[in-house]
Amino acid sequence: MSVITYFRRSGPDAVAELLRLAGEDPLTALEFAGGLPGTHTDKAWAGLHFLLLDLDPPVNVFEPGEPFRIFDAVEVRAAAAFLAATPFTALAAGYDRALLESIGVYPEDLWEAEWALSYLEDAYDRLVPLFREAAAAGELVTAWRG
Repeated sequence: MSVITYFRRSGPDAVAELLRLAGEDPLTALEFAGGLPGTHTDKAWAGLHFLLLDLDPPVNVFEPGEPFRIFDAVEVRAAAAFLAATPFTALAAGYDRALLESIGVYPEDLWEAEWALSYLEDAYDRLVPLFREAAAAGELVTAWRG
């Protein structure tokens, strides 16, 4: 099974509707959330999580929630500022293929690929503008794994 982390931006009304739907019908809630503007980090989320932890971010954007994680406007602004100030090269400095493999960071079979670091960079490059745009618009960000 593949586990992907999705990120969607929206205003508080859409988040309220998402949470209402989640209480009634989780599949309908996921459909609703999927229709909001956003991105995903594919299966790179665990590797990015691992690399970001070394940099002590003010908000852990990969911290799970059940069924969704809602980042409020304060968290979105803090995450956006941190991500904007943190080039991928800062994450790449902590990249250790052997360590990721040895401790079983998901997906375990990815780290042996020569393109694994560029895969992480591509996912990061999609995440940074999402938080920047949400912060600029005063929006919330919803995240979930599917």
